[in-house]
Amino acid sequence: MNNFNSVLDEISEEIDWRKSELSKLKEISTHLNQDELKIFLKGCLPLIYAHWEGYVIQSLKNLFQYLNRLELTSEKFCDVYLTTAYEQTLKNLDESKSFEKRKKHLLNIYNNLTKKVSLDTKIDTKANLKFEVLKDICIKTNLNFNKFIEYKEDLNKLVHIRNSISHGENAYTFENFNDIQKYIDLLENLMLDFYSEIEDLLKEKKYLKEANEN
Repeated sequence: MNNFNSVLDEISEEIDWRKSELSKLKEISTHLNQDELKIFLKGCLPLIYAHWEGYVIQSLKNLFQYLNRLELTSEKFCDVYLTTAYEQTLKNLDESKSFEKRKKHLLNIYNNLTKKVSLDTKIDTKANLKFEVLKDICIKTNLNFNKFIEYKEDLNKLVHIRNSISHGENAYTFENFNDIQKYIDLLENLMLDFYSEIEDLLKEKKYLKEANEN
């Protein structure tokens, strides 16, 4: 199944079920008294963030699984994806103080360069998917992060509030659902734009060396 449309369908389904779940929050909020509502709204922020991080992880996992099924060699992949594929080995090479360990890591790269390249589908969001982390992920996957600059302030605020609530702080309270709706809208916009960037990557084959040389 090497048709990239299947990847886009999978990512689209990720958006749909997450939007469906979040759409139920407003209805639930109408059945609560004011004290219950404040507690409920406070718990919505970590949930919204969880959907954001989960969406990015699953979308990239679907993308990488597709690219791995193509069984491309290092000669085909562009420099960005080649570096991403060997990032951990490169890190080990850089951190190794022993000459023998450096030699081992270097030979590991050299011996695999002409073979099929496999991308690690374990995506590291640092459990803190703010704008700077998103930008780093985009750079490593050849996605255009400029589209997300407009969301920087709101995204970082979402992550900050989520961290505060998750760490048991009591610095944030919300009076009505409109205070939460803006973060749901933010999430939906982020998901759609992330989908759009992956779609462009696949259509233009930006993971290939030849596509980046044109």
